[in-house]
Amino acid sequence: MESISGYLAAHPTVFTLLTIFAVIMILYFILSKFIKLAIILLVVILLFGGVSFFKDPAPMPEKIKQSVQTFKTGGEQVWDKFSSLWRDTKSLADKAKKAPGEINKLIDPSKDPSKKDAGK
Repeated sequence: MESISGYLAAHPTVFTLLTIFAVIMILYFILSKFIKLAIILLVVILLFGGVSFFKDPAPMPEKIKQSVQTFKTGGEQVWDKFSSLWRDTKSLADKAKKAPGEINKLIDPSKDPSKKDAGK
């Protein structure tokens, strides 16, 4: 192992080439799965569109507009729910940050700076 690390330290171009090769191989395996997934999704969409076209070929543009509109409204609803969830999570986190200090004030009122005479 020491001889390999010594060789790579003596020849930085070999180390650079091996690193680039490893990165390319990792990206290839990741992206090849995404490309296969995209092709499968495209085939499914085309099959669904073909079935819809053969069932009722006349009002296809209207169906497409309706599907796009449904998708947009659904996306907006999901975004509204997610953004409200995010706001709620932030407010809960803020309350959780304040909670230990408030509990300490309840337990020991002498440490509360607003009540200087509480300990007397």
